[in-house]
Amino acid sequence: MSAAPAWPHVLIPDAVLALPDGAAAPPWPELPALRALARQLRLAERLTLDEDSPATPFEVALARAHGLPDTPGRTPWAAFESGTSGTPCAWLLPCHWQMGMNDVSVLHPAELGLDERESRALLASVEPLLRDDGLTLRYLRPDAWLVQGELLRGLSCWSLRRALTRPVTRQQLAQAPTEAQRRTLRRLQSEWQMLLYTHPVNEAREGARRWPVNALWIGGAGELPQAIAPRADVQVCRELLDLPARLSLHDWQRAWQAIDANALAPLLQTVRGGAPARLTLCGPRRALTLSSAQGLTQKIMSQISPLRLSNLRDQL
Repeated sequence: MSAAPAWPHVLIPDAVLALPDGAAAPPWPELPALRALARQLRLAERLTLDEDSPATPFEVALARAHGLPDTPGRTPWAAFESGTSGTPCAWLLPCHWQMGMNDVSVLHPAELGLDERESRALLASVEPLLRDDGLTLRYLRPDAWLVQGELLRGLSCWSLRRALTRPVTRQQLAQAPTEAQRRTLRRLQSEWQMLLYTHPVNEAREGARRWPVNALWIGGAGELPQAIAPRADVQVCRELLDLPARLSLHDWQRAWQAIDANALAPLLQTVRGGAPARLTLCGPRRALTLSSAQGLTQKIMSQISPLRLSNLRDQL
């Protein structure tokens, strides 16, 4: 998919809190830069995903911003973020599953708090299992390992961030195109779960009343024929994305105010200076992309009928 024009593009994930159905969304705090941007930008694109989408609206919007394949569940995030090309690869993410009768809930990675020593020890034990099936495994950071090999070709994966918002079934986790791949992946999942169950790292964690690592999440699978560099004009505001799993409304509003001051105020200056710019607000079901009004008619309309923050929030 071709990339968007080279305009400054700010993306804000988790712009509204994910709440149970019927719950009233809390208001945004006072956000002067966002309010001013809403008066000068026009709605350019509305992205809507269904409840069974394996990716979040933010992930699809970010894929489009970088010119990556944007089919939910098929964006090669591991290849893109690691600079890998010419071979199928995926993220293997240490995590904690909470098993239900028919589905799986995933603990927020921040609550797991895995450190480098623990992660490397777990990887060293898992690596021989994968090597036997032609997979190579490389440590990148405590919460993410890079796995490569033909077994990963054609996989469609639920993103871990999407799974944090709702339980998923085992069948939804990683869908492979052939029965042989599906059998091998099921076997590997069983083998590494058995290995993790009695691993010394987990015994020590449980002794310290910490969550054990009882599963590995396959995500971001795919292949890039050649590496794609991240676009320098794309900025992701992580203040809301990286909030702890349990947070107060005050924390959420303070994070929003930091975004308004640090990212949106400079974007507003860009727009006021006459340069084109884009802003994408992402919620649990939708993403809205606003762009500079182009042409006299659009500029007049942006003044006559400006966007309202309350309407934008309600659409997310």
